[in-house]
Amino acid sequence: MRGEIRVGIGSPSRRPTKRQSAGAPLTTIYRHMLSRLTVTTAAIMSVIVVEQILEKSRNLYDLVMARALPLDRLLLIWLHILPVIFYHASPEIVSIAVAWRYHQWIGNNEISTLRSAGRSCRQIASPGIIAAVLAASFCALNSLYLLAPSWGSLQDIRLEAFANPSVGALQPGYQQEIVPGLSVGFARRSLDAATLEDIVVLDSRKEHAFIDIWARRGRLLRTEEDCFLLFDSGAYIVRTATGTKKVAFDTFLLPVCAGMLGERASRTHGFFEEPVTRLLNPPSDIRSETLVWAQWLTEGHRRIINPLLCISNVVLVLGLLVPRRQGDIRLKILFVLAVASALATNTLPDPIVWISINNIALLPLLYLLPAVPTIIGGLLLVSGDMRSPMFSGWRRRRRNRATGPRMLVRDPA
Repeated sequence: MRGEIRVGIGSPSRRPTKRQSAGAPLTTIYRHMLSRLTVTTAAIMSVIVVEQILEKSRNLYDLVMARALPLDRLLLIWLHILPVIFYHASPEIVSIAVAWRYHQWIGNNEISTLRSAGRSCRQIASPGIIAAVLAASFCALNSLYLLAPSWGSLQDIRLEAFANPSVGALQPGYQQEIVPGLSVGFARRSLDAATLEDIVVLDSRKEHAFIDIWARRGRLLRTEEDCFLLFDSGAYIVRTATGTKKVAFDTFLLPVCAGMLGERASRTHGFFEEPVTRLLNPPSDIRSETLVWAQWLTEGHRRIINPLLCISNVVLVLGLLVPRRQGDIRLKILFVLAVASALATNTLPDPIVWISINNIALLPLLYLLPAVPTIIGGLLLVSGDMRSPMFSGWRRRRRNRATGPRMLVRDPA
């Protein structure tokens, strides 16, 4: 009976169970780390997205209050802004999330627990790298596929909103442009708030002529296709190179939006609305203009580089933080440096992009942005493993096996 017990305990079938029971808690810890990183990344992303949306749409709030831009159109504009924000801010967002979480785990001795379990710096950093790969995939989805169509739709909505003026958005006391080439100034509003009093209109839309309109009152009239300004009791003044003509009127109707909505299809499309394949291989008319060609190429490569920045800067952040110990004063300094590197992913590319546009031969410098942080972060993680006690003991045992046992020989003298 005793022999059977000894055989059962030492049998090979029991050993895999022990290894599995030892590895299962570590797998659970890694899953927990990845889930916490995902939640933190989503929280930081929400804050940055809200701040960027409110900042980028400030000039539209007056149009909404004046009912020139319906609220549902504003919400649609916000939806189309999202790919632009995700394209530029994803490296910054995921880097800040990883820096914050690993700094907390080091301070709570959770990283020390993983080291005690025999995990290397590269293994401890693996949840952060997985989170960075997920963020890079999300950034690539926006930069390579969603950005161009969403930006084009955004510009169409914006043009339509500005081609649909409303007097409710105007403020008394100074000239304000309501459509290109047409500005309005007035002294006060009437009690109905829709009529402007003591109004002055400057119209420069006609070639070789400048028109002034002075009127006691004016209001905006709309039809299904166009809109007009209706004036009461005023003067119509036309200034040309040959002289000035002035005509007094009791009532005058000035077209404001005629033809404006129809120009949307023929508006100029910027390179931001182009897909990445077209940016990297511009048409012949773009190649003939060196500066424009450089802008297209630089933007095309940047749409590839930004997703790579998600991974490269996270590797740098992990290299700065993971090898550090709890209570190490350098940890706080390196945490600040890690956050600074995260913020730099949104600002540092701009000067390099400007250099590339002005000297297209330096375009490969853009790829230093993801390459340099990856190399530095990888070296820091490897050097952290080499300094660990486990690695030092393994290195000492290997050296002893290579040299063999040493014998102490007494000097005959």
